[in-house]
Amino acid sequence: MTERREPVEPVEPVEPAKTPDEQGVFDTGSIVAALGGPRGLLETTIPGVVFAVVFAFTNPAYYLALWSAVATAVLILVVALVQRRSVQQTLSGFLGIALTAGIVIITGRPRYFFLLGLWRNAFWLAGHTISLLVRWPLIALFLGPFTGEGVQWRKDPARLRAYLWCTVVWILVFGIRLGVQFELFSDDKVVALGFAQVILGIPLFLAACGATYLILRRVPIRLKSVAKDSDDEPHPPPISPG
Repeated sequence: MTERREPVEPVEPVEPAKTPDEQGVFDTGSIVAALGGPRGLLETTIPGVVFAVVFAFTNPAYYLALWSAVATAVLILVVALVQRRSVQQTLSGFLGIALTAGIVIITGRPRYFFLLGLWRNAFWLAGHTISLLVRWPLIALFLGPFTGEGVQWRKDPARLRAYLWCTVVWILVFGIRLGVQFELFSDDKVVALGFAQVILGIPLFLAACGATYLILRRVPIRLKSVAKDSDDEPHPPPISPG
């Protein structure tokens, strides 16, 4: 007596997950979102503009301008809490304003309100420059998790080269900001410093994101098998505290 066998249904091949680039959703807007979006930059810029505008009418007195900027930062934080959205960037911006306000009160120099911005630009300028020299571009580490490629760009010379060119773009951004603002800071041009934050803030940020997208779109992502490369996959160098 022959054994009756049930017909075996063909198994549909499972397609690998597509990267955002392959799905057609990786564009300038997605890069802006991956890097934190313009909201955080705007929220840290507004108090500085308020300080500069009020100081233009009260110069050389600065207390009214200072407390107006602090009140604006508090208002921005309250709005973020009421809207129940992530307040990480907003809170860091508020703490930065509080710190610079304390520096101004201690030193009695209104221009020191913009000192933290100078240090921030210098920090990112140095960070991107070092990452370019060691061929571990920061922009690739920021975007890698979003694109799904992790650090596999290290094994793709064309993709690595593209990220290095993107790093040059961001070095120019932070270099321009630092150069212009340091000149105004040295000349004690407080009002101009406030408006320079606007001109060199979001417009320059969006332009850099657009340039980053145009560079990366020319080199498609080539993901490799995780099982094949798990043992020899390069990892970013550890970051020591402090």
